[in-house]
Amino acid sequence: PKPQNPWSKAVYLNIKMNFSDSIPQSNGTVDYSPNGNLIAIAKNFDVKIFDTDGLRPLQNFTFVDVVSQMVWSPDSTLLLVVISKRNTVYVRNVYDPEWNCKIDEGMAGLLSAIWTPDSRFILTVSEFKLRMTVWDLKLTKV
Repeated sequence: PKPQNPWSKAVYLNIKMNFSDSIPQSNGTVDYSPNGNLIAIAKNFDVKIFDTDGLRPLQNFTFVDVVSQMVWSPDSTLLLVVISKRNTVYVRNVYDPEWNCKIDEGMAGLLSAIWTPDSRFILTVSEFKLRMTVWDLKLTKV
């Protein structure tokens, strides 16, 4: 007997699939938030934040150079964006676009940046691992 194609039944069951439009990105810089509700997609100088339920756009952030890395805070409210060419880290709040933070490592260079588990401190490591700095984020408005 001839093997039957399992997808041939889909025609008779009237199964429909919905696909989103393709969303361009660069350097593979795509990151889901830890809670799975948001996705950040970087393309060159821009980072777009989408809701994963339907890919509805929530925020669009523009930076001074090409984004090389993105890391979500453990509580999924803040996005850490590394721009290696400028030795700079930016932090943006997804739900309050007016709030922002900039960390400039300057001549020391920037090897990496990570979150602490409480989402309120950032650790940066300079090139050649000569210095580690702990940055405290003040999330209060003046």
